[in-house]
Amino acid sequence: MSHKVLVVDDETDIHELLKYYLGKIKGVEVISACSGEEAIKIYDEMMKKNDKPSLVIMDLNLSGTDDISSIESHREGMDGKLDGVRTARKILDMDRNAVIWGYTAWFGTDWAESLKKLGIEKMLEKPTPFSDFAKMVEKFLKEK
Repeated sequence: MSHKVLVVDDETDIHELLKYYLGKIKGVEVISACSGEEAIKIYDEMMKKNDKPSLVIMDLNLSGTDDISSIESHREGMDGKLDGVRTARKILDMDRNAVIWGYTAWFGTDWAESLKKLGIEKMLEKPTPFSDFAKMVEKFLKEK
């Protein structure tokens, strides 16, 4: 059985690492979105093709920067870009059955709590080792 996993993260290194580790799981295709806006577009297109992702892996900071003041502006929605919470909310508005896992360095913050309150399935902290993360994804997909 084939499964698609949509990775939403502004760091290209994370995409490459997750593609490598998740790509070892038989039947998994990893799709990348580097912004919330791109993730919404991809999810919508996949739904229209009746080929939605089995899992969405969502970062919180999708600002494209490591500058704290810019990240704070992003978190508050003042930079004009969707953060992980707003992106997850839009995906869940499109598809109440979407399965979203948070995967973020902002684990344990109010920001992460905002994502949890949307009803996401799981919240994982970066740096959960990628090999362990892949094992969790594989287990989830086998049980799906």
